Formats: sequence, C-alpha cells, structure tokens
Amino acid sequence: MEKLIEDIILIVPDEKHIREVIRRKVDEYFKGHELLPPVSYNRLYDISIKLINSNKWAPKYHAFVMVCCGNAIWRNVVGAVPFNRRILLLPQCLRSSIGCKAESDQFGLLCANCKQCTIPDYIDVAEKLGYVVLVTEGTTMTTKLIESGKIDAVIGVGCMEVLQKMFNSVQKFSIPSIGIPLINCGCTDTLADSDWIKEELYHTTKNDNYQLLNLNQIKTKTLSLFNEKQLNKFLGISKNEIEAIAIKSLLLGGNRYRIFLTALTYEAFCENPKDDTLQKIAFSIECFHKASLIHDDIEDNDTSRYGKETIHSEYGVPIAINTGDLLVGEGYRLISEADLSPEIAMNCIRLISQGHRTLAIGQGTELLSTSLGKILNLEEILKVFEQKTATAFKVSLILGALAGGADNKAIEHLEKFSLQIGIAYQIMDDIADYQSNNGDIEKRKFSIMLSLIYGKLDNSEKNKLVENLKFNDFKKIYTLIEDYKIKHEAIDLLNDYIQKARFSIDDLQHPGLKIALHEILGKMFRDYI
Repeated sequence: MEKLIEDIILIVPDEKHIREVIRRKVDEYFKGHELLPPVSYNRLYDISIKLINSNKWAPKYHAFVMVCCGNAIWRNVVGAVPFNRRILLLPQCLRSSIGCKAESDQFGLLCANCKQCTIPDYIDVAEKLGYVVLVTEGTTMTTKLIESGKIDAVIGVGCMEVLQKMFNSVQKFSIPSIGIPLINCGCTDTLADSDWIKEELYHTTKNDNYQLLNLNQIKTKTLSLFNEKQLNKFLGISKNEIEAIAIKSLLLGGNRYRIFLTALTYEAFCENPKDDTLQKIAFSIECFHKASLIHDDIEDNDTSRYGKETIHSEYGVPIAINTGDLLVGEGYRLISEADLSPEIAMNCIRLISQGHRTLAIGQGTELLSTSLGKILNLEEILKVFEQKTATAFKVSLILGALAGGADNKAIEHLEKFSLQIGIAYQIMDDIADYQSNNGDIEKRKFSIMLSLIYGKLDNSEKNKLVENLKFNDFKKIYTLIEDYKIKHEAIDLLNDYIQKARFSIDDLQHPGLKIALHEILGKMFRDYI
C-alpha cells in the first residue's frame, strides 16, 4: 500500500546551512548504502524517516529529505548522461513581477534576457554546457521529450508541489531526474538556491556502469531488420514458393516487441555486441513467434491478422501448418549458426525448447477447456497466462541475456520479471478485449473475466454460467460482469502484478537495464500506473 503523499508537510528549510547539512548527510548515507534507481515512493519514505531520526532533524523537513534521497539515488545516472542529452526545467514563477519583458508560447516562457530575475543566468550557464532549457510549469512537455528519445535526463527546479508531481512522472517512466526545490513558494518572485542549481548542472559521472540504454535506438535497429532484403540475407530462403510464404508471414506486421526485448538484454550484457549475432537471435525469436501465430490462427479459426488475411485462410490449413513448421526449423538453425560459444548456444536452445514445450501445454489447456465448455478458475487461468504469455516474455528477454553473457543472478531476476509482466500483459489484454464490444468472451469464450465471476458463484450458479457460455448467451454473462464489478477486480489484479514486476527487479545490479525495464513497464501499462 502506497503511503499518502498528502500526509507529508511540504517545507524547505529557510537557512542555507540546514539545507546543505541535510544534503551532505544524505549523500554520505547513500555512499555507504548505494541503491540503484528507480526506488519506490514507500522506500524513499522509509529511508528518509530513518535519516530524520538518526540525525535528529525536524520532522517538518521530511519531504525535503525525500527529495535529497531521490537526488542521491539518481545523481550518478544523471551525471553519466551527456549535457546535450539533459534538460533544465525552470519554473515561470522565478520571473520578476516588475519589468519582465518575456512572452510565452505553447512551450513556456520565452526569456527576453532583461536581467530582471535570475532566469537568464541559469539559461546562460545551462545552454553553454549544451542543455536544452525550458521555462515552464509542469512536466508534460518534458515527458514528451523523454519519450521522443531527444532527452535522457532532467534537472528540475520547482516548488515542492511541482517536484511531487514530477516524482510521479519519474516513477511512471523511470526518467533520470534531479529535483531542486524553490526556497520560497508563490506564483511570482520566487527564489532558488543558485549554488545548488549550478552544482547539479556541472555534475558528471565517469563510471560507464551508469550509462543508459537507448531504447529508441534499439527499437529502430530491430525494426530496420524486417524487409525482404534482410530476411533473404539471414534466412537464406525464398528460393521457392513455400519459402516465399514463410518470408511473407514474417513481413506481415506486428510490433516486433519480442525481438526488441531480445536486443535490449543482449546489448545490456554483451561487452562487445556483434550486429550479426544480434540479428540472428532476433530473427530466430521472430521465427518462433510467427510460427506460433500461424498455428494459433488455425486453432482459433481466425481469418485475419494485422488487418490482412491469415496464412491458412489464403493458402489452406496444410500449407499453413507446414509454414509454421518451417519457421520453427529456421529459428533453431539461426541460433546454431550465431557466433556463440557451444555452452551458450546449448543454453539458448535449451531455453527455447523448454519455452516451446511450456507454451504448447498452455495453449493445449486453453483449447481443451474451450472444447469441453469448461471455465477455468482463477488459479488455473493464471497458470495458462504464465505458460503462454509469460513464457514468450521469458524466452525473449533471457535469450538476449544468455547470448550477451549475463550471470545466473541476473537471469533469475529476469525470470521473475518475465512471469509478472507476462501475466499482467495478458490481464490487460483481456480487459481491453472486454472493453472493445466484449469481444474476448464472444470470440474465444475464454477470459479472466469468466474466471473471476466463476469464483464468486455457488455450484448451481456456476452450472448456469457454463450453460450461458455453451449457448452463447453473452448478455447474461455481461450482466454478471457488471453486477459483480469484475472489471474493477481485474484492474486491481493487473495493478498487483505490475507492482510485483517492479519489485522483482529491485535488486537487479545493472542500472541501465533496470531503468529500461521500468520505463517499459511505464509505457506498456501507462493507463493503469
């Protein structure tokens, strides 16, 4: 349970020496108790209470101590970001209420350099270093710049209320940030600690361990692989019509999320990543994925995917099955031909074959339950989500990690993360399907919504629910979903797994990858965080 932010008094010490003592003591603490960001609000809360008690600081400075703790945790990461990839965010309230000649546009205040306040001085220092500078209220524009890949870190100046909101964005998208609170509050003529701002602006970290992974660059690299020329180069097929159909299936579309995850962990752990190795393991993941989709489409009798005709609808079931089998073979061949040591190659093949087996068992359980008109209870359906969706995340993430040389401890963290994010993703997918004309139940007759209802009914009511499902009486099922507030329960369950995914990588000793995985969580589940 998150502690209430409203319970904390938002006060900044008036005396500079008190602020500096608190900052110094906090920094000293984290030199001996290093934590890799991001760190949850609850953990910051508890650490700050501990520091207040041990140093006998006034409890009213709790929020200020939390800001200093957050800064100490993020400082090395922000310091590793080049100046030209950082943004300085200044509040408009620093402007003078008398004589200010600045105008505003949609991005914020356009400083006229009239020297009526301290804003021009901060802009001058920051821009000479290479910073992007915005004089604006709120973090919306900054978040957009982060998501666009143009900015990697933020130094934000603002009142405690604004820094509190900034923390929410930091938590959601894992934005490397330093917060510097204003000394006094108000809508105009506020004051900031100039020495503190400049100290943070100039700070750099020489340790390469704190460097971020460029998610946009990795995504662009993986997406660029999927064209006919590249596929022909690495797969070495399309010499006949059957092979051409396999190529076509790989080009059909999709978000390529699995290969992105594989590339992410490979580049995170490999000291000298090789494009050829990355491309082969990425193509292998996509081969396995597209093979499973071809077979799924046959089993579910789906006629379209990505807005196009499915392989079995266009060419018939026998050819589609054969195409899927061909892609499975190609996936294993690519792993065997990648530039990997025999031991690593063996571990990669073991991972994929175990994943293949687990996914087939999960899919078989789903198909058998549907054919028998059985509704799985919550424990059973979550097990299917683990076997299917979580396994896909696990194979994608750990294949890249194994190929990159990750140690066993890191693999263990990724396995736990895969389990939680996979189940969360499938719950979210079921919620989305239900919200879209209740399509999931009508199409597959299999949803977590049904499992949640099932657990609330007595035996006679359960039998009626099974009958409703058997005779496609969806109206009664939708009524039950609404009456029992099942959607809200599903969302609560989803949030529980999102939190579990976050906690699973708390101790992952790779700052860049940890931050990247938190950012992925924020973007993937943005509507629920």
